[in-house]
Amino acid sequence: MREGKLAGVVASLPVFAEVQIVDPVAPTPQPAPCPPGFIHIELPGGVRVSVDAAVDAGALARVLSVLR
Repeated sequence: MREGKLAGVVASLPVFAEVQIVDPVAPTPQPAPCPPGFIHIELPGGVRVSVDAAVDAGALARVLSVLR
């Protein structure tokens, strides 16, 4: 018996697995649930406005005209 060698063990060649690196995908944010009586308005630029049923229509119109 030889010293430093295991009986019956055969040396093998290294094996490599294919790896692909991709850009991470950010999770899509989900809107918060809307409580009863609330309205969520999302404008094209990503601005969100939330109001309740007691909102003054004139004030809301002025705010939205500034944000467009």
